[in-house]
Amino acid sequence: MSDLHDWLVAIADTLIPAADGMPAASEVDIAGTALKAVLTARPDLERHLARAFMLAGDIDKPQEALDSLQQLDAAAYEAILMIVTGGYYMNSRVRELLGYTGQQPQPVRIGEIPEYVSEGLLDRVMARGPRYRDPEVKSVHN
Repeated sequence: MSDLHDWLVAIADTLIPAADGMPAASEVDIAGTALKAVLTARPDLERHLARAFMLAGDIDKPQEALDSLQQLDAAAYEAILMIVTGGYYMNSRVRELLGYTGQQPQPVRIGEIPEYVSEGLLDRVMARGPRYRDPEVKSVHN
């Protein structure tokens, strides 16, 4: 493979080929705008991507490159999976084809207990009680 772009496109199409009316990863500019969007959201993945390319960029067969990465550097391998799948599902065409409209407000009817409450997803929050943090007071993490 000649460069990172070509290598990533080949890897991505191996992971997400066109199927059942869904585009292949390369059809959603996975190594261009999708990659930029992923690395903007997760800049920590860039060093893993560089390492993955350094370790397996000279392997001509994408599946062999993936297999080699999985054995040599699990973190780089996982980063490639995150970059490709994250970039793919961030694409508006892919989301439209899947019928995913994003998070939508769900009105709660009076007397109806929302599923997230009945499943206990808020139990820890409710158990700790009300909290208030003065926005003017800087914490150690700010």
